[in-house]
Amino acid sequence: MTLPIIFMHRGDDDYLTFSLRQAKLSNPHSPVYLLGKEANRKFATAGIIHEQLDNHMTTAKAFAKVYQHMHVMSYEYNLFCFQRWFILRDFMRKNGLQSCFYLDSDVMLYTNISKLEYQSFSMEFAWTSFVGIDTLDRFCNLMMKYFVHPVMFSQLVQKTIEYDQVINGVPLVSDMVLCLLYYRHYSGKVHTHGTFGDTFFDENINRPLWAEALDNKKKVYVYEGILYCKDEASGTFKRINSLHFQGLNSKSYMGDFLSSNIPQSTGAHYYDYMTRRWTPVK
Repeated sequence: MTLPIIFMHRGDDDYLTFSLRQAKLSNPHSPVYLLGKEANRKFATAGIIHEQLDNHMTTAKAFAKVYQHMHVMSYEYNLFCFQRWFILRDFMRKNGLQSCFYLDSDVMLYTNISKLEYQSFSMEFAWTSFVGIDTLDRFCNLMMKYFVHPVMFSQLVQKTIEYDQVINGVPLVSDMVLCLLYYRHYSGKVHTHGTFGDTFFDENINRPLWAEALDNKKKVYVYEGILYCKDEASGTFKRINSLHFQGLNSKSYMGDFLSSNIPQSTGAHYYDYMTRRWTPVK
C-alpha cells in the first residue's frame, strides 16, 4: 500500500516547491497533497494535488472558539498550528483516507514512507509523522478538552513549564507541547527519537546533538546519491530519511538538497553551508 503524503501551508514561499518535489521524487507512487491557499496553487506541479484548506475548517473553527493564547508568537500563527490537526482530520475523513504521512513544508523527505515499520512513528515529531484517522480523533478530542476545562488548561501550562518551553517567563503553550504530552501519556508508544536501525528522521538540522557538526548544523554527507550523517560517538554513518530545515535562515538551503541537485557520483561529498556547495571529501 502506498501511503498518501500531506503538506499544509498558507503562504506562497518559494521553498515549498522543493519539499513538494522531493516528496514526490522519493515516493513516486504516493499521492502528494498540498492543503493550501490559492496563492500557493502554483507549486502543485508534476502530480502534486492542491486542495483549498479553507474547505476543511469546520472543526478548526470550533476549536478557535475555545483556544486560549499563551505564546510569544502571534495569536493567528499559534492558533493555526493547533487548527492544522483538525483540518487534516476533516480532509482525511472527507476523502476516505485512513492514514497518511504528514510533513511540515520545511521538511525534505528521502525514504519510502510506506514501509510498515514507520507506522510506529506517529505524533512523536509534530513536523514529520505517520498519522492514522483514529489517532487524529483522539488527539483532536484531547486538545479540545485541555482548552475547554480550566483545570486541564492549568495542567497544560504546568506541563509546558516542565518541558522547559518558556521564553522570558512566558510558557509557550503550543501544539508541539500537546504532541509530546499525548505521546508520553496517552499513545502507549515508546520513543523512537526518529531512529530506525541505521536510519533517522531529522528533528532539526540546526541541532546536531549526536551528529558531527559543521557551522552549528548537522554535517551532511552524500555517497552515490544517498545522504548520511556521522554519529560522533561511534564514527558510523546513519542514513538520512528526512531533514528538517527549521528556521528562516535554514530554508534557503533546501534547493541544494533536492535529489536532482545532489551529487550522484561514487566519490563522497559533504555540504558546505558557507559556500553552499557539495564539496568532495578529501
